[in-house]
Amino acid sequence: MDKRQAPEVAKRYADFLRKRDPRIKKIYLFGSYAKGTISDNSDIDIAVVFDTLLDTFDIQVELMKLRRKFDTRIEPHPFRESDFNMSNPLANEILSNGFELN
Repeated sequence: MDKRQAPEVAKRYADFLRKRDPRIKKIYLFGSYAKGTISDNSDIDIAVVFDTLLDTFDIQVELMKLRRKFDTRIEPHPFRESDFNMSNPLANEILSNGFELN
C-alpha cells in the first residue's frame, strides 16, 4: 500500500466506526504509518477509545471483523477512556507519536 493511502483508509474506517457506535470518543492512527517508518509488512495500527467498554476482547473481535470492509492490514486496538492516558505505556506511545483521525 502506498503510504499516502493508509491515512485515508484509516479515516474511512474511523468514520464508519463512529457512525456505528456512539461510545467512541477518539480514534488515532499510530505505529509505522504515523511515524513514517513503513515497511512492506507494516500494518495500520488504529486505537479506538470508548467512553465505556465492558469487555475489550469482544469489541476487539468485532473491530477485527469490521476491518475486512476496508483493509485487512488494519489492526484495531480498543481502549477504555479511563485507561487511555500517559501512565499506560501503549497509550503514551499513541499520544506521543500518533495522530487523531477527525
